Formats: sequence, structure tokens, C-alpha cells
Amino acid sequence: MGSEERATRRPGQRSAARRGAQLAGLLALGLLATLVAIAITPPVPVTVVGQVVAVGAVAPGASAGLTGPGVAELFGQGPVETVQRFAGPIRPRIVWQEFNRDAVAAAFIEAAPGERAATTMQTSMIGDTLARGWLAFLGRLVGVAGIVGALAYLVGATLVGVVLGARWRQRHAERPVRPLLASALVAMAVTAGAAALTVASARAELADVSSLADLTGTAALVPPPQPAGPPRGDIEVAVIGDSTAAGVGNTPLPEPTDSDIACERTSDAYAQVLASATGWGVENLACASATIDRGLLGRQADRRPVVPPPQVGVLQSLTSLRAVVVSIGANDIGWAELLGYCSRVSRCDDQVTQRLMLSRLDRFRVQYAQLLVQLSELPTRPAVIVVGYYDPFGTTFDCPQLRDPQAPREPAPGYGFAAQPDGPDQATIVGQKVEPMRSMLAQLNAVLVQGAAAFGFASVTPSFEGHGLCSPQPWVQGMAEPYPFHPNAAGELAIAAAVLPQLITLAPVPAQPTGTA
Repeated sequence: MGSEERATRRPGQRSAARRGAQLAGLLALGLLATLVAIAITPPVPVTVVGQVVAVGAVAPGASAGLTGPGVAELFGQGPVETVQRFAGPIRPRIVWQEFNRDAVAAAFIEAAPGERAATTMQTSMIGDTLARGWLAFLGRLVGVAGIVGALAYLVGATLVGVVLGARWRQRHAERPVRPLLASALVAMAVTAGAAALTVASARAELADVSSLADLTGTAALVPPPQPAGPPRGDIEVAVIGDSTAAGVGNTPLPEPTDSDIACERTSDAYAQVLASATGWGVENLACASATIDRGLLGRQADRRPVVPPPQVGVLQSLTSLRAVVVSIGANDIGWAELLGYCSRVSRCDDQVTQRLMLSRLDRFRVQYAQLLVQLSELPTRPAVIVVGYYDPFGTTFDCPQLRDPQAPREPAPGYGFAAQPDGPDQATIVGQKVEPMRSMLAQLNAVLVQGAAAFGFASVTPSFEGHGLCSPQPWVQGMAEPYPFHPNAAGELAIAAAVLPQLITLAPVPAQPTGTA
């Protein structure tokens, strides 16, 4: 009897083991289908206050877990983590690709957390619509997961059939629909279960969004500036921005105002070149060390002999303004600070430096969106040209201009951007120091270009190719000069040459009246 019982149990045991393996395989297939579906399911477009916003899910990756932040993508500039943390492994991704001029949409971007009560009545429908879009996306996600699960089964069965041969294929061909449906249903069940974990928290969090500060929480949002200065009708083009546009370190202005002195503007600044080339009234409002919140949208402190008003506030007082040229971003991300740090360490391609840069870019993205909103709503509706940043390095790195005059007598190996006798060779320095800095600059320029495009603005990125710091004719100031890596007079001329074609196209010279004395 014992042997007979064992004989009768073995087939049952094998059958149970087979069913367990099949179930485990279906669950693994369902999990795979869920991950693939999250990555490929198209977002659900929703319309809020005239703006098309897409609601999707954060793609699976290293950050996946039971809780975590969602992602907001502002005007094609890349992801910014949301301040909200969502329960469940499937978390929202909000994509706002373009900005259409709309007072309520502007209020959504401009409102700071403390000002929420003033805008809640206007913008509360944004959160409700995002929440409904999220629920619609989850329904779409479950359907896509079912399709992916069925396809994954077909692919897996085909591969197994190739390995096990015709007999296995013949046996499973007798009931082809049942396992196919099982794979699809299990995939949908796994996805629906994961979605159920996040439905309640995500819907509540999204429904409470009434401003960009509620969604991102990554930057101190700046209130829009008030008009500054008396109305002026003699200015057609204004340049706003930082030290690159101010032209620091070049020939002083012959009769500078207190504001010119405070902002260190020079006669070689590209605004002066544009004025000479066009004959238009061009006002240079750019200021050394300016950032968006301290200089453009807010007052810029620590300037002498006067504290200049917010540059965008001055723009609102220019009644004949037809074009605005913008150079901003380097100070916002601390480019000079990062450049100095990178020159003094052996390498700056480490994860800590890269994460610092990305966190600063996140903050800049939000405030850059605010700036673009303000420029889009200027009274005269001027054309806007955003100017990117040039690569100052070039291809050679062994020249007096690149040597730090403040370097210690016996610098540590890897100090600076030029090779040292006992340090790494130049190719290593380029890979570990120069290329990371170029990458940071490229990321900043991508944000500038994509943000401008989303608002319908133009953008240019000047090229200093062949005129880096160690070239025979450099367009940047050397490290022994007061403003290293800033454009010299030739560099300012090159920036003007990049801007001028766009300026003439977007803001053509008005037709002159005929028959006048």
C-alpha cells in the first residue's frame, strides 16, 4: 500500500508543482507587463484654463518604491520632483508642454504658497481636472497592461516552443486561448492592484493643487514686479540679464550713470553693438551678478552707488518696446562657483557635483517659467530672444590665460585645467573636469532653449568655436583678469552677431513716413 500511495501521489504532486510554477510565471509576467505598460502608456491630455496638460505616470526606475514623489515637466525643460509624496508604486507625471497666454494660467505659475488664497477661486479647477485625468490614465494603463501581458505570453510561448520542440507546441496548441486570456487578466489584475494603492492619495494630492508652488515646492516663487521708473517712449530694444550682457571687465562707458556703475556695464557690451548696428534705441538693463529673483523679478541688493530696480519692472515702463533680449541663468545655477570649485579639485565628474547641479537646475526651471510668463505679458507684447551661453574652453588647455594667478606655489595634482608635471595628463583632465563643466552648460542651454520655444519665443546660442581661452584669438577673458571666462570685446561682438539676425527678423524697423519735411 505504501508504494501504491506514493505512486498515486507523485502525479498529483507534479501537477500541483506545475500549477504553482504556472501561477508564479503568470505573476512574474503580470509584473513585467505592469512595468512595461507604465513606460509606454501614452498620457491622458486634459485641458485646464485653456492649457493642454498631459497626465501620465513616472517611468519605472531606481526610484521605484512603495512611496515617493511624482514628476512635473514644465514646458519641455525636463523633470522636476513634486513636493507631494504619493502612496503606491505608480506615481503621477504632469507634463505642461506649451504655455498659451491666459490670466488664470499665469496666476497658477506666479502664485507663491503664501498667496494661495488669492488665486484658489481661479485655479482650483486645475487640481480637480488633474485628478480626473489621473483616474482616466489609470484606466488606460490597466488596458495597456492586459495587451502587453497577452503579447508577452505569445512571445514567451514561442520561445519555449522553440526550445522544447514540436510535441510541446502540439499539446499547447489544443487550448491556445485559455493561457492567453489568463496572461492578460493577471497582468490587468496586477496593474489594477498597484494602481489601487495610489488612487486615494494621488487623487487627494492632485485635487489640492492650485498653484505651481503647490505642485513643485522646489523654489521660492517671486511675485511679479511693479512698473519701475517713468514711462519712456524712446526705447525699442532692451537687454536684460547678468554680467555676460553687462559686458563686465571691458572698456568703461564714457559717461556712465549711477546704475551703469552699480551694474558694471561697459561700452563693449553687446547691447551697445546692437544699438550701433541698428540705429534703434537700445537700453542695457543687465547687471553683474543678477539672477531671476535678485535682479530681474526682484531688486538686486549689494550694488553701489545705487540699488537698481527689478529689470522686468523697468520693461513695463518702456512704452515703445518692440524686443527684449535675455541673458540669464549662469548665476542662478552658480556657474562661476562651480567653475572655481572644479578648477581646484582633481575631478568634478562625481555624483555629488552632478546632483548639486541638477538640484540648482530644478530651482531655475521654476523661476525661469515665472520670468517667461512676465515677459509674455508685457504691455507692448515685444518679441523675446533668449540668449544661451557659449563654451569658453576650446580645444587647447596649456596657455598663460588658463593659469590661476592665485594658485598655491605647489598645487596638488589635478589643480586647475592645465596639466601639471606631477598630475594627470591633459586627456584625463578634459574627461574628468572640462567635459563635466561643458555638460552642465549644455543642460542649462537646453532649459533656456526649450522654455523659450514653449512660450513662442526665439533663442540663440552663440558659438565661440576656434576662439576658446587658449586659442590665438580668444573671445573670453583669462584667469588673470578680473572676470575670468567672461566675454571680452570680441566675444561681446560675437554674441551681438548671433542675436542681430533674429532681432531684425522679429522686430523689423518700422516703415518711415513718406512726404514729410
